[in-house]
Amino acid sequence: MEEIRVKKHVLKDPAEVEYELKRFREALIRSRAELEKISAQVSDIIEGKQLMEVHILLLDDPAMHKEVENRIREELVTAEYAVSRVLYDILERFNSIEDPYLRSRSVDVRDVGRRVMGNLLGTEKEVLANINQPVVLVSNDLDPSQTAGLSRDQLLGIVTDLGGSTSHTAILARSMGIPSVVALKDVAEYAHPGQTIIVDGVHGVVILDPDEDELEYYTELKDRYNVAEAEIALNAENETVTEDGQSIELSANIEFSQEADQVKRFGGKGIGLFRTEFIRLLSPEIEDDEEIHYRAYRHVLKAVFPEPVIIRTFDLGGDKFLESIPTLERNPFLGWRAIRICLDRPLKFRSQLRAILRAARFGNAWLMLPMITSQDQVLQVKVMLEDIKAELEESGTPHGSIPPLGIMVETPAAALAIDFLIPHIDFVSIGSNDLTQYTLAVDRGSPYVSKLFDSLHPSVLWQIEHVARKCREAEIWTGICGQMASNPLAIPLLLGFGLKELSVSLTLIPDVKKMISVINLKEAEVLARESLMMESGDEIRKYVLKYVESRYPEIILDEIHRDNNDRGN
Repeated sequence: MEEIRVKKHVLKDPAEVEYELKRFREALIRSRAELEKISAQVSDIIEGKQLMEVHILLLDDPAMHKEVENRIREELVTAEYAVSRVLYDILERFNSIEDPYLRSRSVDVRDVGRRVMGNLLGTEKEVLANINQPVVLVSNDLDPSQTAGLSRDQLLGIVTDLGGSTSHTAILARSMGIPSVVALKDVAEYAHPGQTIIVDGVHGVVILDPDEDELEYYTELKDRYNVAEAEIALNAENETVTEDGQSIELSANIEFSQEADQVKRFGGKGIGLFRTEFIRLLSPEIEDDEEIHYRAYRHVLKAVFPEPVIIRTFDLGGDKFLESIPTLERNPFLGWRAIRICLDRPLKFRSQLRAILRAARFGNAWLMLPMITSQDQVLQVKVMLEDIKAELEESGTPHGSIPPLGIMVETPAAALAIDFLIPHIDFVSIGSNDLTQYTLAVDRGSPYVSKLFDSLHPSVLWQIEHVARKCREAEIWTGICGQMASNPLAIPLLLGFGLKELSVSLTLIPDVKKMISVINLKEAEVLARESLMMESGDEIRKYVLKYVESRYPEIILDEIHRDNNDRGN
């Protein structure tokens, strides 16, 4: 779809300013009504309703309103030109983020912007919701709000040139039960109306004009998939246990509060990682809105009660900077990020902590600090929490108790000095992605060295075993998140090291639960001990693969899929 571009038109008479301001405000009202209508249409789809809430939040952003109105007044330009320039600036901020997952969130900003522009310019909107026969929709791109407004009864599949597996369009399609394949680059150029198309959303395959053998194969595959879906539903209520009956906590990683409503359906137990960065990244000013955070945390806590919800405080920095947090660091991954930013900006950090304490009374809240490298950082947060609790009591604001306080072990400093941190914390979650990155000095986003990123490297496994053993001796709850927690080759080792909680993306819960169910814990302990004697990740990988294949031969080791589904720990 076209970018948001409007030719500059300077107002001839300053008196026209009020008229342009009125046009802008009316466009906002019409856009909001459209989004609310779509929200009502998808009220039974958690992600769809959440997406519309996010879009309405973006649309209602007072900072954006003020900037557009200031441009109209100061530059004497039309409302559509002012909107286009403000949106361009916002999109530039998102595009400067290196992390593909976070950068892809700019799609929502563009979607909202196009809607406002359409209402300002009076352009005719696409009426995709009026599809009156079963079709596969092929397009260069599809905005998330368009996807949410589609007729599920008539849509057999979605195929686009652009997008990504973690884009809202792809997530919505999956939630609506619509097979989708995105990021095919030029499929729209070769597809045409009336053509037979196979869309394999599981393996990311699209076949134009399939032959008889392909049609027969995929018909059979679809039948097998339906059987598997039924098994997931039946297994969701079952506890996660190893072959020899040892109970394991299998939790979910989430970014959006509404995702919590899906945890039980997929068979998860609680939230092992609630990433709160997206609430912050929606707008440069949103971190100041305590109510938004409070509502998000409250919803998640109530949705999975009485299970625990581990709320990770803002993990900004590295490649997750916006204009309101400027940095000119040459190596931001080793610089000002996560807990360091929070402690240096205490007023903004306290706003998040206040929201967490207020919401804590609605469920089983746990509070986790990212990028901890010293006990002083933990102690500073403890003092803050006591101060905030006293403030809430003095003002008569309802709140819960101070949640159990834990840390992410994602640096060698925290892993090696875990003995000094344990007396000050209640639990530990090992962030395997960053622990691997910092241990091996490998930026996993770099095309030059990403091949060196290996979570089964002996130095990474030694640290995980060390942390698990020390915490077990101190009777400190210990879990793990990141790619390793859903990697079939890593799971036997993690259980063998004594970890009793794995936190993975929602859609991977059924696979991981099945993997755990075929593992014998005594055998896993032997595997783990033996792996610590090996000299390379490849040697360890080959060793564990034999065990996995003997226990679960049908599992697909799709590392790319797992990486796309479980970034950022």
